[in-house]
Amino acid sequence: MSSQLTAPAAIVLAAGQGTRMRSRIPKVLHPLAGRAMIDHVLDSLAMAGVGRPVVVTGHGADAVEAAVGSRATTVRQEPQRGTADAVRIGLESLTNDVATVLVTMGDAPLQPAELYRELLDRQRATGAPVVLLTARMPDPSGYGRIVRRADGSAEAVVEEADADAAVRAIDEINVGTYAFDAGWLRVSLGRVAASASGEYYLTDLVALGAADGRPAAIVESADAEDAIGINDRVALAAAEERLRRRIAERHMRDGVTIVDPSTTRIDAGVEIGQDARIEPWTILEGDSVIAQDAVIGPNAHVRDSRIGPRTRVWASVVEESSVAEDVQIGPYAHLRPGSQIGPRCRIGNFAEIKRSSLGAGTQQHHFSYIGDAQVGENVNIGAGSVTANFDGTAKHRTVVGDDVKLGVDTMMVAPVTIGEGATTGAGSVVTRDVAPGKTVVGVPARPIELRRRHKPAPDGAPAAEATPLPSAPDRNP
Repeated sequence: MSSQLTAPAAIVLAAGQGTRMRSRIPKVLHPLAGRAMIDHVLDSLAMAGVGRPVVVTGHGADAVEAAVGSRATTVRQEPQRGTADAVRIGLESLTNDVATVLVTMGDAPLQPAELYRELLDRQRATGAPVVLLTARMPDPSGYGRIVRRADGSAEAVVEEADADAAVRAIDEINVGTYAFDAGWLRVSLGRVAASASGEYYLTDLVALGAADGRPAAIVESADAEDAIGINDRVALAAAEERLRRRIAERHMRDGVTIVDPSTTRIDAGVEIGQDARIEPWTILEGDSVIAQDAVIGPNAHVRDSRIGPRTRVWASVVEESSVAEDVQIGPYAHLRPGSQIGPRCRIGNFAEIKRSSLGAGTQQHHFSYIGDAQVGENVNIGAGSVTANFDGTAKHRTVVGDDVKLGVDTMMVAPVTIGEGATTGAGSVVTRDVAPGKTVVGVPARPIELRRRHKPAPDGAPAAEATPLPSAPDRNP
């Protein structure tokens, strides 16, 4: 029968309020290694080969649906009347030719794709109406216990409040993830009775199957910490540590050197090339891409940025920027969003760049700010140089040509263009465009010709007089 049906589908339950999180944020949207919990669940489902899932929302539905976007179909459970009711609503969005339905929780982000595949394979192999995921815990308090038959199949899931002493002594718990025969599920959901609180529980289906002579099969997780969901912020912190360790190990096995994984934080979406080196106390966030042979850290923070081959970022912050190959950044530099750094640049102590591009070979060593600017190749940016890009109402751009030398404490009042090969004197305030090759000095900066040295006269000839040249403009004309 199943061979005539479509690939397995999935329903993700994400309607609960998660009161133990004590948060205004829906529980499934709390971040874990740089991504929302539910994103990790959807990633694992995709890796398991499950088609477009259905996410059942409720509390904070607008926010959850916005976060899920086009990754899944979303339906709302209003009001929230238990897990069986949520699955019933989710089933309405699935076609009748679906053979197997995987049901999981949006707050179980550590469950790997391998577990989902094992559940689906077991359901297809056994034909069981339901295969449930279980785990064994040293302290199972608060979880529903699995009561098994002599043959190892499941007799029932008993909630702790309903359990006697013998059942409470069982260390095997229900995780809340299942693989169902879709046809049986559609028929059997209507047989689930309401609890005293008026809710309908999915766990009741296990006992219903056993009563029909079709007991549930079980997949026992080898690692309880991966299997169980997150109920509070203590569990969230433990999951964060566990997931980050898993991420670091994956990168190291792929050829990345991570000097001290315990002090390194790498988000799930980060890509790192072979033979890159990540030094201690480094944070790599978002969708950053670190190229091969790059060195990041120590004490570096890179977010949503691209770092080129052989580039080093040391004790600096790089945000939403692109850095080419063979660049040196730091210490204590700050690349704000929109920075584009060309090959072989040097960005040094307390240099700040925002929404600007620097051409190949340009050097910005210390105590300077370049904002809303286009800087050419092989430019030397003197200490203390600043682009004054904001006039109190709007931002303006500065353009600096190739091979320009900006003297110490040069201030460029945008909009202004400094031509190729030009030079500014120390302390210059540039308020007008500078022609290529010219030197400007003063406040405001004006062109000046460099004085020629006196040439010694030949023996017996009168000394040549120096040609008088304009002096530097008065700083207060």
